[in-house]
Amino acid sequence: MKKTQSVRHLVLTALFIAIILLQAMVPWLGNLPINPLVSVTIITYTVAIGAMILGPKTGLFLGFIWGSYSFYNAWAAGVSLGALMFRNPITAIVPRMAVGLIIGWLYWRFVKNRQTARRPIFLAGLGALAALINTTLVVLSTWIGFNVMHTTFTGIPAGGASVAWLLQVVVGFNGIFEMIAGAIFVPVIGSVVLLVADRYNFN
Repeated sequence: MKKTQSVRHLVLTALFIAIILLQAMVPWLGNLPINPLVSVTIITYTVAIGAMILGPKTGLFLGFIWGSYSFYNAWAAGVSLGALMFRNPITAIVPRMAVGLIIGWLYWRFVKNRQTARRPIFLAGLGALAALINTTLVVLSTWIGFNVMHTTFTGIPAGGASVAWLLQVVVGFNGIFEMIAGAIFVPVIGSVVLLVADRYNFN
């Protein structure tokens, strides 16, 4: 029985990794543009749901996969404000790992054993929290990079405080919409996926 669960866990982990990479490579699958300044990052919710099903340790790993691809893509893609920001490995990787770890832990600790009918309200909160964690840590690491560490290796010239400020404002503004989207997407999609996972003992 334990071996069967391990195989299921491995298969689901591989499936979530494939989904995350596909969303990262195909813009409309991983990001939902609302206007030229606002784009909701849907991958955040994929990592969050994966962490809920597979646990915080695997959620941490899923976040690492997402963050590592963001870091790679920031250097491989053309120069843009977003790409320059995520050329910092701390900004690209740490917030995404935190989403998987924290959301996975909170779900398994406080929500997993609750009645199915009561889960959606908790999932809405976790969806909004996932976006808040990602946005807060991205903004914080960007601020630290420019104001404390005086980061210049990303391609933004020394003394580019105004550029760093602009990045933080845009990311923070995005975060509001991402929290709203997370409070909608995660309970709608997560309730169904988690119900199937419980029924077939995937987690």
